[in-house]
Amino acid sequence: MDEFQTLLVAALLHDLGKLWQRTGQRHGDRYVGYGPSDYGHNGAHAKWSADAVEEWLPQWRAAADAILRHHQPTDRLARLVALADRLSAAEPDDAESDQPPVPPGGGALWAATRPGQRQLRSIFTRLQLAGAPDPAPAYWPLAPLALAPEVLFPNASPVDEASERQGYEALWQRLVEDLETIPATLDFDARLTTVLHLLHRYTWCVPSAYYRQNVADISLYDHLRTTAAIAAALDRSGLDDETLAALLEHQLPHWDSPRLALLAADVTGIQRFLYTLTAARAARSLRGRSFFLQLVTEAVGRWLLRRLDLPIVNLLYAGGGRCYLLTQLPSDDQLTALRHDLDRILLATTDGELYLALACRPLACADLAEPERFRAAWNALHAALQEAKARKFAALDPVELADRLFAPRGIGGPEPPCAICRREDPRARREDDERICRRCDSLIDLGTALRRARWLFLREVQPLSPDDAASPSYQSTLQALGLELHLAETDDELRALVQLGPGTLLRIDDTDFLTGPALDVAEASGTIGLGFAFLANVVPLDPDGSVTEFATIATSGAGASGLGILRMDVDDLGRLFAEGLGQHLSLSRLASLSSGLRLFFEGWLAELARHWNRTKRPVYLVYAGGDDVFAVGHWQSMASFARTVRDDFHRFTQDNPSLHLSAGIAVVPEHAPLYQAADDAREALEAAKLRSEDGRVVKNAVTFLGRTLDWSRFSTVAARVEQLASFVARGELPRSFLHGLAAIGRLYEEAHDEAQRRGTLRPGQLVYGRWLWLAAYFLARAAERLPEGSAAREWIERLRDEIRHPDVIATLWLAARWAELATRKEEKG
Repeated sequence: MDEFQTLLVAALLHDLGKLWQRTGQRHGDRYVGYGPSDYGHNGAHAKWSADAVEEWLPQWRAAADAILRHHQPTDRLARLVALADRLSAAEPDDAESDQPPVPPGGGALWAATRPGQRQLRSIFTRLQLAGAPDPAPAYWPLAPLALAPEVLFPNASPVDEASERQGYEALWQRLVEDLETIPATLDFDARLTTVLHLLHRYTWCVPSAYYRQNVADISLYDHLRTTAAIAAALDRSGLDDETLAALLEHQLPHWDSPRLALLAADVTGIQRFLYTLTAARAARSLRGRSFFLQLVTEAVGRWLLRRLDLPIVNLLYAGGGRCYLLTQLPSDDQLTALRHDLDRILLATTDGELYLALACRPLACADLAEPERFRAAWNALHAALQEAKARKFAALDPVELADRLFAPRGIGGPEPPCAICRREDPRARREDDERICRRCDSLIDLGTALRRARWLFLREVQPLSPDDAASPSYQSTLQALGLELHLAETDDELRALVQLGPGTLLRIDDTDFLTGPALDVAEASGTIGLGFAFLANVVPLDPDGSVTEFATIATSGAGASGLGILRMDVDDLGRLFAEGLGQHLSLSRLASLSSGLRLFFEGWLAELARHWNRTKRPVYLVYAGGDDVFAVGHWQSMASFARTVRDDFHRFTQDNPSLHLSAGIAVVPEHAPLYQAADDAREALEAAKLRSEDGRVVKNAVTFLGRTLDWSRFSTVAARVEQLASFVARGELPRSFLHGLAAIGRLYEEAHDEAQRRGTLRPGQLVYGRWLWLAAYFLARAAERLPEGSAAREWIERLRDEIRHPDVIATLWLAARWAELATRKEEKG
């Protein structure tokens, strides 16, 4: 290893021994003779870390000394690790350490602590916005990462001490077994990739420190990877030894001088690229389009890393169309060049449909160490990003931009455009008297391969120039960014990857990635690292294995045919990132928050959709990333699916009152243009986010069939609809009864709107009017027509008593209309 690689290993594994130490086992004899003069007053865990590297990663034993001494640094590498270690958690050295207090009568390794202190508290139970109640604590299970509810959902109560110890022992034993499985032939980059994914699998649920921290809320995985990122960026900044020593002492002006930077890259144009499609055949290319956008985000992040000569750990996050990097401070010329080259690539390969906004915020060490300064830097970064998004392709020379934007396009003539995207292509493929352009064709192929794939291989290649990569396919954009994609389903396809050269082989939606065939590939190549990825790759399939078309989905449920277009996201996510952690804000905690969101939206949500497709109605998960969800299904199915997602999110966040979702569900005919359906769902989501109480916008709502409700009332209405629909289905009530209820509900809404217009409406007030006597008459007559003691008659009589409650009458139209659609009889094609 060279010096930079040694630094990277030392920073990444400096606290690995904490997991080993917490099993109660002792380190090897080789480290018995080391004392506080070697590892510092608070750094005994470093002996376990250094010993672990020597024992199970002998190729990296050169990093052991820097690991051992990072709390008592005596050379440059150890000092860099020490500084990065402190900045990652924004804690002083003694608070970050994991040295247990010495109990009376000896130095037991398993020192007494309060219940739950040795378990990782969910970062989502640390978020709190101003004015919100305190969240209740919850603890992640001590278990390897997996897409299983017993692993992903935190527990309200900590486990007992014996179970804690068993959890640590099991995690450490399985990690050691996997470290021993890594092929000895791997080069540095492939080994680093593999170890990084193993750390993710086994230390995601392990607290980085708990003895001196009041709350153990930083995962060891996120602390290790952010420490490595900071160390790498510090070294690439050209830090000399004198300045490094001054930074360890917080000496001015060095402590306040920017040496690092946060970079944010945001892909804009996603909505238009995804949704400007005709409904016909849209299902075939939509999943490929969505996955391509995920790949673009990843490719941009990796492209920036290569240009800045940084390792993969410096890509802090890539998802939801956005990526964040921690880097050395780039010069103005470097930033200009990065923006110019990215503009050229996306303009040439996507015709300007996609644009990459790039923002940079310089960071001093003080900005990372002090929560208020870090918050100011974070907010400034996003302000700069918004400004960059408003100046599309501004980095290009005006003449070049004009030539590309205003040059003639298309081919003209009698040939029809693409049946999916409506673009013209002289070499479009004919299919059933329609034309499919080459880009849509490539995206169909991508979606087809993706739904069968078990492995994803990403290979970094020499970027093609934008002009050379301008063929109309998704591959051209990736190649211009220096990334090549291959998907594998069978073991034979896996083994063929050996011939392609260096890369990263990722098991899709499964964290058990050190399997026999994958290990064979890694060992034979020596340059392929192994890992896993959550892709939210879920589409409904027909019996022949083809993607279920939207027309089929629209008729897959009872009642009226039609599609439900669901869009959901987390309310106030920007505020939660900037303000939710208060005085505990740090880079590693933001990393934990981002990781947790990905686990839910890219991991669990996909698992939920797969279960839905196996046991209920078809769900087409078009997109799930960051905190956004876009799904398509039968309109009734989407109403139920949205409630399930919301309920699971609240379980995932332990009902933290500061964390909630809003959703918009558009109900559209099966042949509605997708762009219009997506826009209708967006407008419904925006309406949900305008829900107010007592004159204050509170969000936390769903808009369905044009009505906005909080989730509790939505569930109540859904239960009422289910009861009404069952009465109609069994012939106990005529469908005309639903029409009557809808008319009464509409009358009340008109009276309510009029009172609101006149300014006479008070919060929670019942508005009297003609609807009241009509309801009394209608419900009395309906009950009289039914046998005494029948369930339908009793239900109507209860409704007659409850209808004066504002919540009941205000939702009557929605319940009636919903039940009306649910009981409509149509010919199913």
